[in-house]
Amino acid sequence: MRSLRFSSAIILLYAVSALFLWYSNRLLGIIFTALPIIVTAAIFIIQYLNFNNSSYKKITHNSYIATIFDKGKFGEYEIYRHLKRYEKDGYRFLFNIYLPTTDGRTTELDVLMICSQCIFVFESKNYSGWIFGNDKHKKWTQVLPKGRRRSQKNYFYNPIWQNEAHCNVLKDYIPQSTIVHSLVLFSNRCTFKNISLSSDNVEVSHRRNVLPIVKKYLQVNQTSEIDIDDIFNKLFPYTQVSDEVKRRHIEDLESFN
Repeated sequence: MRSLRFSSAIILLYAVSALFLWYSNRLLGIIFTALPIIVTAAIFIIQYLNFNNSSYKKITHNSYIATIFDKGKFGEYEIYRHLKRYEKDGYRFLFNIYLPTTDGRTTELDVLMICSQCIFVFESKNYSGWIFGNDKHKKWTQVLPKGRRRSQKNYFYNPIWQNEAHCNVLKDYIPQSTIVHSLVLFSNRCTFKNISLSSDNVEVSHRRNVLPIVKKYLQVNQTSEIDIDDIFNKLFPYTQVSDEVKRRHIEDLESFN
């Protein structure tokens, strides 16, 4: 009888151990399966909260989902995200500024960073593939691979000239002594194959390089002292234009091209 009880105890202990191991392995499996989902959700929540507390959100009123799924909006937000640390120094940002021009049209500045000694005007380009361009040529070229040694060429207006025009219009709205820097920033997905620049007054680079470029300019001893809030308050209304103004702007661009 004692041996039977002992055997029964061994069997019961074995069954409990086996059940525990089965549930443990199942629990571990569930954990390892759910872990990537949990991490992804946590990252999404952090990015979502950072976005909602950003100047970009407050000025553009774009939602997080609308921004990350729109290449244009996302490119502008990425420029801001790389530079937002400067807000601690009192520098301020503006986005999608529709400035009226003398011919009755508007010009749109993608991103503006107002500093104590200068203003940065960023033109954001969201191209992939290979990029060819010369600052003296009206058209630049994007080359996209199509497979089997084939490629597709697309042409776009010289972004240096485009942003130079933006800067020239901006100068009508700010003090004459203000130093303005033009930066053309392309998506990190593209490759510069042949970019020829003859001027030192403009930068063409990838978005990932924007912080060191801005640091380089800010380290230069510049005597201009800017009233940041005054310029911000003067330009801010041009970021809050109606849909009709935006529609006419797109139509003017299409007719120009």
